[in-house]
Parts: sequence; structure tokens; C-alpha cells
Amino acid sequence: MKTLLSLTAVAAAGLTALTLVPVQSQARAETPAQKEMKKCFRSDDIDRFNPVDSRTMIIETYAHQHYKLTLSGACMGIEEALRIGVKTRNGLSNVCGGLDAEILYNEMGSGRVTRCAVTEVTPITQEEADRIEGVEDRKTSKSNGNT
Repeated sequence: MKTLLSLTAVAAAGLTALTLVPVQSQARAETPAQKEMKKCFRSDDIDRFNPVDSRTMIIETYAHQHYKLTLSGACMGIEEALRIGVKTRNGLSNVCGGLDAEILYNEMGSGRVTRCAVTEVTPITQEEADRIEGVEDRKTSKSNGNT
């Protein structure tokens, strides 16, 4: 959707010659820096979040990478949060580990902002995220006739 809006904006600006070049897929070995980036996510790249309990949150990035965040203490009321904010430390946008960021949210029925420090960031697979969130296995669901 973002790409479509951007292309529409370019067309609306009167630029009629637009060339889209496909990305060449080349099998390259990942550098250590690229491997390290998968352990991190950008604070502005969160597409979806799910507070599993008062100490655990699962996030999904726009690139469909999943992370389990362990939160400090008991973040009371975070399970009911409809929106969250992520405040990073030291002006960096990457969140890679404990104390790199804190989660900001409003407690239900309260106008005050509550802060909860991230103490651990763990990259996980979609299947691990589903298991932690209590989502039924999609293969089992389809084989039982459920949709």
C-alpha cells in the first residue's frame, strides 16, 4: 500500500516517465553485519504487536520478522493496550537487546502514559510466535475441516 501511494503521488506530480527496475536476486553470503541486523528491528518498523502477558510482547515488522520482547517488571494494563509507542535510547532507531528501548502505552481508563523497559529481544519464527500467542496450528486447523 505504501508503494502504491508513492507511485500515485509521483504520477500526480506530472512525472509520466517512470521506470521500475526489478531487483536482481543474487545468491550472496550474508555478512556478519547483515546477520546481526536480523537480531534487531527498527522502532519505526513495527506492523503489529501483541502483549501476551504483563511481561511478554510479540511484535511483527513490516518485513514479517517476529520478535519476542521481555519487559521489565509487571507492565500492568499492557494486555489491554490498543496502541504502543517505542522510545529508543541514545537516539538510535534499532532495538537489539535489553535496555535499548522502552514501550509506552496508556492504561485503559487512564490518560497517563506508562513506560515499561525492554529487557530482552529475541528473534523468533512465525511458528514460534503463533505458539506463544496461542494460535492454533494452521495445518491442523485445515486438516480438521476448520477454516
